[in-house]
Amino acid sequence: MSSLDKLLGLAGMGSTIANVTLLKRLLSQVIIIVALTAISSLMTGAILIAGFYGLYLALLHYGTDPTAAIFITVGMALALTAAVAGFAVFRWRQMHEASHETGGASLGRIGQIADAFIDGLLTGGKR
Repeated sequence: MSSLDKLLGLAGMGSTIANVTLLKRLLSQVIIIVALTAISSLMTGAILIAGFYGLYLALLHYGTDPTAAIFITVGMALALTAAVAGFAVFRWRQMHEASHETGGASLGRIGQIADAFIDGLLTGGKR
């Protein structure tokens, strides 16, 4: 093996190691975003539970029968859950239809942007 081949091999390994480091950094940032999303979701759930409990206590305070207060609170929680689930199904169908319109390969412009980002990440911005 000539020294030029060795130098080219080392340079190639160096660029691969740099891409791996960049990929690890990107992956760690994605993990942080997922963890923060999970924490905020848990805190939002806790606030909702406290709100429904506050509603129940307010109904009791204003003279509603405890059984009726429970039914009202549970009914409101179920209505809110049904509304959010209905919205999620609506958005899922929109996304599904959009994927069929673009041939299923990507979701239009978002897919193109994601593809360009991955290409730039893998090539190090050089073409």
